[in-house]
Parts: sequence; C-alpha cells; structure tokens
Amino acid sequence: MSSPKFNDYRASRDGVMVADVGFKKQLWALDPELDVVWDWGAGKWEIWKFPGQVKSKVKDINDPRARHVMTVQTQQRDFRELGADILLSLQKGDTRKYSLKQLVDYFDKMDDNIERAKRKDFANLMESIHIETEWFTRGLRLSVPRRFMGGLVLDGPKKSVKMGRAING
Repeated sequence: MSSPKFNDYRASRDGVMVADVGFKKQLWALDPELDVVWDWGAGKWEIWKFPGQVKSKVKDINDPRARHVMTVQTQQRDFRELGADILLSLQKGDTRKYSLKQLVDYFDKMDDNIERAKRKDFANLMESIHIETEWFTRGLRLSVPRRFMGGLVLDGPKKSVKMGRAING
C-alpha cells in the first residue's frame, strides 16, 4: 500500500466539512473557476482554481490545470472560518482587471518611488555629514601663518636662504 499523495488529503465535496453556500456564491461571482476545498489532513480550507471546470459540481482536484490559490488560516497557521475578508484579499490580488500596460506603468512608478527614496536618503546623509563637519571645524582654532594674512601671500624667505639653512643644517 502506497502512502497518500498531496491531492489525496483534499476534497471538494467532503462529507463532514461543507463550505458556506453564501461564501461559495460570492466566490463564484468573483471568479467562476474558483472553489473551496477542504484539506482534511491539515484541517484547513483552501481556495483552488479549476480552469475548464466551471459547470461541474464536483471539481477534479487531480486535473493538471487545477492550482492552489490560497490557504485560509490564521497567522499562527490554525483553522479559520471563511469570511468576506478572504474575498477582499482575493479581489486585491486579481491582476486580470488590469491591462499589461497598466501593470508595467504601476511597476515603473514603484521603481521610480524606490529611486526617489534612495536619492532623498543619500541627500539627507550628505547634508548631515556637511552640517556635522561644519560644526566640528567651527570649533577648531587653527593658527594661520603670517604670510597668508589679509588674503595676500607675502614674500617668504628667498630660495638662497632656504638652501643655506639646508646646507648649514
């Protein structure tokens, strides 16, 4: 006897757990290919998409086109009842209502926002470094050589004097 497979734990028509009819009608209004499946192994509801099985009452979970959309559970991964917030999250995640151009524009705007935020962070960093450096150098008292006073470079010692000092040591 072989061990049960992934789909063996799921049933679209379970004898014990039956999904709320009102929820199922709202789910089918959202997308007729969606249906609620009971995972008796984990004890949780799952939403599956069954392409091409809109008319059939019992969905074939072993159909290769059937795919898992979401598992209905709490944040602690416990059992959770089916509710309107599930429908809202499914509706939010539905990309069929947008054209390809709208999706590309949306992601381009997201990229622009990320770049703008990075530029702003960099400008803020540079400004804070500038202010910190300005405050640090403001407190320093450096003596300025006398020949640089007044903005003019005054004549210093001649080259021959420098050479003499170097030779005489």
